[in-house]
Amino acid sequence: MTRRKSQRGRRVDELVRQVVADGLLGLADPHLRDVTVTGADVSRDAAVADVHVQLRGNEHRREKAFDALGRARPALQTRINDELHLRRTPVLRFHQDVSADTGARIEELLAAHQPPRAPEENDG
Repeated sequence: MTRRKSQRGRRVDELVRQVVADGLLGLADPHLRDVTVTGADVSRDAAVADVHVQLRGNEHRREKAFDALGRARPALQTRINDELHLRRTPVLRFHQDVSADTGARIEELLAAHQPPRAPEENDG
């Protein structure tokens, strides 16, 4: 059974997303430039935060960006602790958000299977 999040839970999710996104901007690793934080889902007890990210570039660049996120995790968790003052600092787990890729693929498939348009007549 899935429980709906409280307003406070949604607010904590958004705050964690914002702190992680801002924290990535302040880090010097060039691989993190290809990362966009799209969301966060903090567990009820704040033990874990699943952070959703979009990774741009080819597969090699995505792997490098994901590795860089792993290296940045301690600094990002420290920043969350310093800025949010939660009872506990959640352990960050990063997940690739593929929704943009999926949407682009759906649009591509729809365009490929669309019937050709009839030429429009000019009403002179």
